[in-house]
Amino acid sequence: MNKKKLLGKSDRELLFLSWPIFVELFLRVVIGNINVWMISHYSEPAVAAVSAANQLLNLTVFIYGFITVGTQIIIAQLIGAKKRDQIPKVINTALFGSLFIGILISLMFLFGSTYLLRFMGLDAELVALGHGYLQVYGGSLFLSSITAVIIAVMRSHSFTKPALLVPMFASILAVIGNYFVLYSPFGLPNFGVTGLAFSSVFGNSIGLVIAAVLLKKHVNFSVLSARFSNVSWGVMKNILTYGLPSSGESLSYQGAQVVVTMIVAQLGASVLIAKSYVTAITQFVYLIASALSQGNQIMIGRNVGAGEFDRAHQRGMRTMVIGIIASVTICLLTYLFIEPIMGIFTSNAEVIEIAKGVFLVEIVLETARAVNMILVGSLNASGDVKFPLICSLVVLWVISLPFSYSLAIVFKFGLIGVWIAYAIDEALRSILMIYRWHSGVWKTKAVVHPQEAEPEVLPEA
Repeated sequence: MNKKKLLGKSDRELLFLSWPIFVELFLRVVIGNINVWMISHYSEPAVAAVSAANQLLNLTVFIYGFITVGTQIIIAQLIGAKKRDQIPKVINTALFGSLFIGILISLMFLFGSTYLLRFMGLDAELVALGHGYLQVYGGSLFLSSITAVIIAVMRSHSFTKPALLVPMFASILAVIGNYFVLYSPFGLPNFGVTGLAFSSVFGNSIGLVIAAVLLKKHVNFSVLSARFSNVSWGVMKNILTYGLPSSGESLSYQGAQVVVTMIVAQLGASVLIAKSYVTAITQFVYLIASALSQGNQIMIGRNVGAGEFDRAHQRGMRTMVIGIIASVTICLLTYLFIEPIMGIFTSNAEVIEIAKGVFLVEIVLETARAVNMILVGSLNASGDVKFPLICSLVVLWVISLPFSYSLAIVFKFGLIGVWIAYAIDEALRSILMIYRWHSGVWKTKAVVHPQEAEPEVLPEA
């Protein structure tokens, strides 16, 4: 009975931490799909151009994510180990680390956007459409890098609900801006695709201000009090030690997506447009698994920091089962209603037919993806960050990408072939993650260790 009560309490805590993250992710995807819908009514080639640019932008999220992920792992374990007094130094160091990396990324996009789009294999028309968008949005990513660290700190302290306000306001402002720049109300000039970037920069700037205010209110750390002289190189080393491999796994995946886009570009504009729509829709499918993964990661980080390894193991497996059930259910519903869903974006019969075949494969893919999301997050939270990275590098680049090219181009399966390769990749890695989690090796990888202290009650979010 006590065990059931503990599991019930643990599930409620998981829900408490995860639902604001789900809402945040849901808003991001909804806003992203609204953007795709708005752009599709402006110009279908613009959809392909913005989609390709966004893949490059998404890739960079995982570059400054080195700092974000490492910070979240360390703070969660410090809270579990009752060592909160060390947290301000971690926050100060993380803010300067993210600013430095963010500036480097911004400079890369400011001066290399055209080259990057050409490197992806886009034709001249799409490069011309996407160049300004990528330059402006990419040039502002130093703002996003700082915001990402603040949100990670808030989540680690259980303030997932207040952290939701940041992307919510940023996204709403961006959509309103998109309407003005694309549809020219009140006689305003049309700013086209580049205007979309300016509206996003405006939204992200306001989001950063809101994030800084919330950090001061809930965590009692002022961004304005951060000093370079207070940066701890020992803390930075720890952040990178755990952040580089754990974020590197996601970076590897996003890098592979860029290569896949280059492969799909060889199949023609219709297939590339179809991939843009399908990718936008599939983001809804794994939203719950993604939110559960992040909430679960916070809990396991604290369990490991407190030395409660059995609770961490049980929590990881239980969350995995919940994630699989949720993902498969949503995926089946999406497959059944794929035609009307695709009809929201396009009336192109060829594009809709391609999507129908892809979503049949998606059912298998999402089952395995849920396992990977949750168990990779669990391993990272425990400090076991190298194994997921090695698995990702080997399976993705040695198996998945060659399969993508062979099935899509050589055997002429097109976009369905790419999705079959995705499913093979996720399935292989899910088997490896389950084995690793059951092995218990991760129990020896903790960043910090517990100390004797009076139990403390975490603040309500």
